[in-house]
Amino acid sequence: MKVFEFLAQHNYCEGLLLFTALIAFVFSWRHYDRNRAFRIIPYYIGACLLLETVGFISYVSPRGDRFVSSLELISTIAFTIFEFCVFSLLILHYIAGAARRLAIKLNAVLFFMGEIFLYLRAFPRIPILRMCQLELIALVPPCMIYFYELFTSMDTKALKDRPSFWLVTGIICLGVFSLTSMLTFMYMGQFGDGAYALGNLFYCILFVLFMRAYKCNPQEAPAGLLADH
Repeated sequence: MKVFEFLAQHNYCEGLLLFTALIAFVFSWRHYDRNRAFRIIPYYIGACLLLETVGFISYVSPRGDRFVSSLELISTIAFTIFEFCVFSLLILHYIAGAARRLAIKLNAVLFFMGEIFLYLRAFPRIPILRMCQLELIALVPPCMIYFYELFTSMDTKALKDRPSFWLVTGIICLGVFSLTSMLTFMYMGQFGDGAYALGNLFYCILFVLFMRAYKCNPQEAPAGLLADH
């Protein structure tokens, strides 16, 4: 039963990730019209489920299948870039300062330039690990900009009532842990599988925080941003 073997990987964290992602996917579609800024989230979770499907295909395929290996590699790169774009757009929606919004956009440009540089430098090999690490590093500045603006603003609205707070908290937790595990993975030896399992758990936490953000009343775009429009 290959399906159960696949779900039981990493101390059943693979199955837990799929279960949580499916719940979050259905939940996000049910609340699709609740928050306009979150309308991209169902597509992101759907992309995550597609990546898991490719992982299952790779798991049940014979070792050394070049087509499946290439499919998994391309899917991982596409998901990495899509994930960065989704997270950046979600954060950008809640940034008011013109200079800080520009900084996030420039950060995105630098990310794409860095990914292209890494690809061309290693061609014909694909430096998938370094490309994923770059994504996680590039997500730190937008998150830091969000928290800086959050804690220096005069808005007295409670953090628990801000959908953006739950959203960005999930992103920064996922990014910091994933980057740490990637940088230390080669030194973990027999504990490497446990680190991968924790990575899946942080994706589960991300999806739970997404659902928590949906439960908040929709947060208006910052006043400065509305004025620009």
